[in-house]
Amino acid sequence: MDSKPLEEQAENHLKSQLLRFDFKIAKPSFDKLGSDLLIVDSIKSDKTRFLIIQSKGRTLTKNRSSNIQIPKKYLADNFVVFLYTIDEEKNESLFMFTSADIESWNYNKGKFTLSFNSDKISSYYFSEKLFDNRLAKKLKEALIKVKVKNYTSVIIDAIFLERAINKTISVYSGIWPKKKFIKPNLNTVLKDILDFYDHYQGIKKIVNCYVIQSEHFDLNSLSSSTSESGFITKTGNQVNVFKSKTKNIVAFEVLEQIDRLINNDNIILVADDSAYEVPLEGFKENGLDIIMILFNEYQGREIYVDFKWGDIIYPLGISIGLERHEL
Repeated sequence: MDSKPLEEQAENHLKSQLLRFDFKIAKPSFDKLGSDLLIVDSIKSDKTRFLIIQSKGRTLTKNRSSNIQIPKKYLADNFVVFLYTIDEEKNESLFMFTSADIESWNYNKGKFTLSFNSDKISSYYFSEKLFDNRLAKKLKEALIKVKVKNYTSVIIDAIFLERAINKTISVYSGIWPKKKFIKPNLNTVLKDILDFYDHYQGIKKIVNCYVIQSEHFDLNSLSSSTSESGFITKTGNQVNVFKSKTKNIVAFEVLEQIDRLINNDNIILVADDSAYEVPLEGFKENGLDIIMILFNEYQGREIYVDFKWGDIIYPLGISIGLERHEL
């Protein structure tokens, strides 16, 4: 039996009820850790509280039991499950369960299981979980309690970075023909990009840098370093560096990473490819903000979106050995 129509019906019913109680909801384009929907504190904020919502749908049939299962790894303070049920007479119900509720279910092999039937749905336990004004208030309180993380994430399309370093050397070779340029390592490049364009400067914050490479291309323009896993900035920020290779198109992986982080992180995107333009316009239409680091128009810029942006040539100029007055 195809359960997809029921799951869509469940999610649509859930969205209508959340909107009824004035929740702001978003639909992520990824499904990680049970994230069917997000309830966000403010769509138009660089940093926002959010709840991860998983939607479940089940049909109630007499003399037949059903269940839902939640992996233990999903449980977090901001994780909530909604169960939509519809019986043979088309009566609908919506139940809400927090992580604390889920921890009281039967546990086996890494999963929590809640079993029920048409009779058990009428029990006191389920009546207390029936989504109404009381639980809507509880949900709003849970959203307020979520801690806002003061993170900045730098997401780098490594194919573009390779092209940008080579372009930078070419540009400044024409200006300073006698200059000998150095081959920078990844940490140097990241430090210079952050120094120029991290508008979210803060003391003792965490900056996560994700360098996404294709298995078919290497970063030959960079020198290797034994300390590419992270460093401390001059303002005391901890920078963590994560490098990954993909068989897929790099832009797809980059966009998925943005989707995963944008509701809770300040995003700096180092990329310049027309494949990004339409998805980025979608983020802008939803009131979300990104700082773009790319080429200027004279160097062959391919992305035109109404975000704040910076010219990649300047920090890379410093990375290859120029002084600021030489840029």
